[in-house]
Amino acid sequence: MWTRNKRLLLIGIMITMLLSSCDQLSQQESELTVLTVEFNSGAPIPNLYVTATDVETGEIVEDVVGSDEGEAKFSKLKEEREYAIAATTLENNAENDGYTTIEHFTYDSTKPYYRLQTHFSRDEQELDVPVCLQNPELPHGCEITSLTAVLNYYGMNVTKLEMADKYLPKQDIRIEGGQRIGPNPDQAFAGNPSNKDEGMYVFAAPIVKAAEAVIADKKADLRVTNMSNASQDEILQLVREGVPVVTWVTLDLSTPKTSSTRGWIYEGETESREAYLNLHAVVLTGHLGDKVVVMDPLKGYVTYNVDQFFKSYQELGKQAVAVHK
Repeated sequence: MWTRNKRLLLIGIMITMLLSSCDQLSQQESELTVLTVEFNSGAPIPNLYVTATDVETGEIVEDVVGSDEGEAKFSKLKEEREYAIAATTLENNAENDGYTTIEHFTYDSTKPYYRLQTHFSRDEQELDVPVCLQNPELPHGCEITSLTAVLNYYGMNVTKLEMADKYLPKQDIRIEGGQRIGPNPDQAFAGNPSNKDEGMYVFAAPIVKAAEAVIADKKADLRVTNMSNASQDEILQLVREGVPVVTWVTLDLSTPKTSSTRGWIYEGETESREAYLNLHAVVLTGHLGDKVVVMDPLKGYVTYNVDQFFKSYQELGKQAVAVHK
């Protein structure tokens, strides 16, 4: 006959087994399968290198090489957190040569599959802007490097260092009375783009000045337009007409991050402004359905969801520059 203690022990074991079974089931249910497919046909693309980055922290949570069936399985994602899912080839990841596709989504464990459209072959709807990478010489030079790529697209033989050293309006940030004082980014680059510790950023107007100056020096038959505050449709129409557009967004379209300690007082003002920590500039080169294609001076060619791209453009104050024939 069972004693009361034995019955309680048996019940305890059964409860433990049930909870363990539930935990295993929960883990299985929380697994996400990312399906990497071709943009045009929807056919699976095998063996891509896929990463999941926590948008809030900027840290890669998990990286996976997809299967022959184009499936990359993730098990470390947390409910209701926003992630950037990026897919590229292993070769591109090592050499920055080719396409990376990046999309943002909020993880929902009730949706175990995520379909990621990728685009790894050039398309006639895209502009053949040359890849121009800012590193290692210009760790804060995304804006002037993007402009350099556009100028070389039009056949101008200029380098990113020539543009940064000779044509980019810039001014140092100095310390007075314990306060950081420097230029308004609408007037000049704050710091030096070649200085990893002290360089900051610049907005559209000084990039326009840099373009106008080099075009005049080289006697090129080009003109420059400050497209800041332009609508999404206006910018995409330029690209359809063959005009690449330098566009300000955030790194990987993450939420804008600012810092008061990295900020400074603009010349002629009295109050310190917060500084962007993840500001970036890229060249918009193509529009394919719900995707845009950009030349990113940190990565090479990248495709983004069009709505996410222009949301980031708006959050950064709608800064853009176009160079036309």
